[in-house]
Amino acid sequence: MSASQMMKNPKDNKAVKDSSAKQTSVTSLSLAVTIGGASQAGTKAENQDAFAALQPSVAERESKGIVVAIADGVSSASHAAQAAQLSVIQFIQEYYATTASWSTNKSAAKVLKSLNQWLFSQGVMGSDSDVNSRHENNLQHTTQWLTTFTALIVKSTSAYIFHVGDTRVGKYCHGEYHVITRDHNQKQGFGSSLLTRALGADSHLKVDQYQLAVNVGDIFLLTSDGVHEHISGQQLTKVLSTIPKQPNKAMLEQVSLQIVTQAIAAGSEDNVSCVLVYINATPKRELAEIEQYLLARIIPPALQVGQKLDGYKVKKILHASVRSHLYLVEHADHEEPLVLKVPSMNFIDDAIYIQGFLREGWVGERIKHRNVMQVITNPNPSKALYHVCQFIDGQPLSEWMHDNPKPTIAQVRDIVSQIVSALRAFQRLDLVHRDLKPDNIMINASGHITLIDYGTVLIAAQDEVTAGLPETVPQGTLNYIAPETLLKMHADHQSDLFSLAVVCYEMLSGSLPYKPMASSHETVKAYPLWQYRSIKDYRNELPLWLDLTLKKALQANPKERYQAFSEFLTDLNKPNIDVLQAYQSLPFIKRYPTQFWQATTFILLITLLGVIAF
Repeated sequence: MSASQMMKNPKDNKAVKDSSAKQTSVTSLSLAVTIGGASQAGTKAENQDAFAALQPSVAERESKGIVVAIADGVSSASHAAQAAQLSVIQFIQEYYATTASWSTNKSAAKVLKSLNQWLFSQGVMGSDSDVNSRHENNLQHTTQWLTTFTALIVKSTSAYIFHVGDTRVGKYCHGEYHVITRDHNQKQGFGSSLLTRALGADSHLKVDQYQLAVNVGDIFLLTSDGVHEHISGQQLTKVLSTIPKQPNKAMLEQVSLQIVTQAIAAGSEDNVSCVLVYINATPKRELAEIEQYLLARIIPPALQVGQKLDGYKVKKILHASVRSHLYLVEHADHEEPLVLKVPSMNFIDDAIYIQGFLREGWVGERIKHRNVMQVITNPNPSKALYHVCQFIDGQPLSEWMHDNPKPTIAQVRDIVSQIVSALRAFQRLDLVHRDLKPDNIMINASGHITLIDYGTVLIAAQDEVTAGLPETVPQGTLNYIAPETLLKMHADHQSDLFSLAVVCYEMLSGSLPYKPMASSHETVKAYPLWQYRSIKDYRNELPLWLDLTLKKALQANPKERYQAFSEFLTDLNKPNIDVLQAYQSLPFIKRYPTQFWQATTFILLITLLGVIAF
């Protein structure tokens, strides 16, 4: 973070973005907040509190939000002030450096884990034994870098809070103030307290997480214990009620100073810090407004060989369907052949489809993996809607399956391993594919796999904002969609694992593991209604352990499914002895339900015929 973005007051151990020169414009399309704070040492010689805030660029504000953090160094640690100051500044710097597609929770958790490990390791390696005791804290640890920590991240129309220790976040709205976080301490006698959790205190960090809606006019209050232990909620309500609508930074700093001064006057003998965050505007756009923006993009008409679009000359029509057109093209700035992917004119009025198409381009420019088709960034933005993609030589997996009706386990295993490698790249970026099927997978002559279509991808960071149209139907292709997506509109990496297992089953058998659905109107209403069909019904020569592996991967209830791609791959590579033994211990009716009922029916029929004959 540059000095122009963040300024630090060494005396007060605080840092805020320098926003006094220019106030953020307030529009209905963007998030805008005003931040102001104050921090004083109080009766102590050193101020071991710290706070920091940053209002980033519009793009970062949309993907990452606006961050405010406060920390209170534990005075029993020899580097309390440094720990507090480092934690708030480092958290903000590292949070904005995380991948743009990550969710807020994943980004913050990764940063806090790393920050905690660093503070903990510094304490373990430190040899400074001059530790001042603090009656509020009795953590039995040699750590010399200890601090409480609380961060507030405002993104879109939500607030995310990450909390460790006894700093605090409260919210004032509709004339009432209430505390959101829970203090991690235990009250002792004579007004003292025992701090039970802090950054740097343990190698394993436990963080409280909160998420709540925000509205224009809401005020968030971040305080150190030197403030909230000496000022009641009623007193804070009275002070906060004096803040006018749309206050400026100076006003919030003045009120923050009033609060810390009041705490000192009430007898606080600790450092005192207070930060106020006022919500000026949230990015609430009307659905019609979002749809109008999406439909403003121009879908080019179908192209013919020899025609050009923005300098891309069509050499061959690779594919044409009701959804999209693929063209092999050449361009003066590229030596290698490229593919132009253009939406079909059938979707010229379909904002949901266009939203997915734009999302695919956004992901394709960022994901870098040998098994995922890459979208090439176009240096010359165009009003026309299309993607420039790398050329993939090969055939769809659906065609390969037709040419190879009975592949070996080794062939299928190799293909599945490559698909898993690609899906892990999605997982690392906090993405869910949601439409894994044979038609979206290319395979070349040497068996190399490439995922080519991910327009339905779920991006965690974008899923948290209100800038897009809400999805009203499950995304994906019927008979490959995971049951939880059909039943609950929920999709995660286990959903992709289910779809992968369907593809694996289909490669081996040429059929689907469940009774096919002709349309979404036929979808079942509960997990037990998905009845797995043994793959040995199609290929009896396949081993039992493989059937059991597929059955577990294809469990309708995700809780009974493999929890990770690695577990599925392990059991696909060699028999799981534990699973086999558990299966062999089952009663006959559970191991062979079809045969059991066939035999039972036959016996009943013979018995009935015998009775009739008698």
